Amino acid sequence: MQEKPSITIGPREITIAVVTLGVLGVMSVLFALGLSMLTANQPQPEAALTPPTVEGLAIVFPTASPAVPTATPDPFVALTVEPDQVEHVVQEGESPAVIAERYGIDLIALLEANNLTLDSVVQAEQVLVIPTPQGGLGVFHEVRFGESLTSIAELYGVNPDLILDANGITDPNSLIAGQRLRIPGVEGPALPPTPTLEPLPDNLDGPVLADWPRSTLVGDLAQNYPLTYTHPRFTVHYQPGTYADQFFGEALTLLDESLAHVEEMLGVTMDRPFDIYLAGTLFEYPNAHLRGLSTREGLLFILYDGSGDEADTAYLVTHELTHMVARSTWGAPTSTMLSEGLATYVGQAMLEEGGYLPYDQLCLAAYEAGELPSMAAIETDFRQFEGHIRHRYSYFGSACFVGWLAAEYDIERLARLYPTSNYVGIYGESLAQLNAAWLDALGSGDLETDPQALVDYTAEVRQAYAYVFSLYDGSPLMHRAYFAVDRARVALWRADYEDTRFWLDEVYALTGFEPDGFGTDP
Repeated sequence: MQEKPSITIGPREITIAVVTLGVLGVMSVLFALGLSMLTANQPQPEAALTPPTVEGLAIVFPTASPAVPTATPDPFVALTVEPDQVEHVVQEGESPAVIAERYGIDLIALLEANNLTLDSVVQAEQVLVIPTPQGGLGVFHEVRFGESLTSIAELYGVNPDLILDANGITDPNSLIAGQRLRIPGVEGPALPPTPTLEPLPDNLDGPVLADWPRSTLVGDLAQNYPLTYTHPRFTVHYQPGTYADQFFGEALTLLDESLAHVEEMLGVTMDRPFDIYLAGTLFEYPNAHLRGLSTREGLLFILYDGSGDEADTAYLVTHELTHMVARSTWGAPTSTMLSEGLATYVGQAMLEEGGYLPYDQLCLAAYEAGELPSMAAIETDFRQFEGHIRHRYSYFGSACFVGWLAAEYDIERLARLYPTSNYVGIYGESLAQLNAAWLDALGSGDLETDPQALVDYTAEVRQAYAYVFSLYDGSPLMHRAYFAVDRARVALWRADYEDTRFWLDEVYALTGFEPDGFGTDP
């Protein structure tokens, strides 16, 4: 067993251990990869299979790498984000005055930013820098249903063209609800100085702040993950100096054991080789809060940076491996609900072994609180599976339903259902009828956790999580906020609401964030 390194985050010393959270932030991958967009008030198309964030990845396979880690490119301080420069390509007939008016900026400021004078003549296709007020990356806005580019621009008092250019958008009608937009030139909330806080109650583990670029999902993967290890069944790619590099033996054991668990649960053996990418740093914008991804092309991405705890990490790895093994052996899923439900069901055993709230208790609490969705309503709606924090009840609700099918009937029927969704042909009942029978069985159980506390803290952690990752810049202060909000998530999943409260208050003390409607004692 390797000795765990010690780092300092803010004024506290924290010992680092092994890693992670559930799959969060699927929606942001969707936007990053340029999938087809719809207007915010337009109904979404029906989704099949797994979410298009998985299916639509334009993955570039890395070139062959040696089995023994060799390459170590010059690292740089990772996790910082430089503001994108807003540029304008001059069109025929445009003058600096016309361009300044279009963007709602001062003409002199435009000229000075481009080393021009009032007498300068610009040419078509010339690129001009559009100056924005000081404000770094500005703020981020999440598009709501019914909002348009114009209404968002008016809300922040900026020119719509600045928003388009800052986000690389060409079609102003392409916004969809849930999309995050950078609003340039708008001051975001100022972070207070790092406060002096009481010592931590325990010598806790936390994510490593590594000197390595942000992890990637596409592009030159061989450059971002230059170290490789060839296992008889898969190839692991990772990064020098990161948590995975320091504790690679533990990671390899976890991958081996998780694959064996998945195959045993599904009653199959997968003979397809695949690649695993262990991300030692948060994924690059806009996927900072993504923790895992399995693709049809046989690529598995896992955030392995020291966040979470051992059981949580085992769940994450098992969840993503289930997607891959089931697709390779049972066939492509015809339902998002079945795909995510199976992966969560197979993985939840890791959480329960680690002392987490049993998934049937979570489902019963959500049911009692009126938060448990209908399986028919979320069957093919990938928008209800955009991360374990954002849509906790969809993931674990579908897991409870899939687990009930496996226990009430058998795994063989579930294997036939997975690629067909033929409920009547396989079970003799419709999905709605099976859903009702499952709820009857669920409701007969004894509830051992506080449903209102579960619902309230789930909502509060969701807010804090979104806030921290919208501001994360790799600074010691924000990395410590990441550590704190991750501890809040783990405490929430364990139903330890006193600990959840402690870590949420830590996040607020660090960032100055004030959540809507929360902050009371458990």
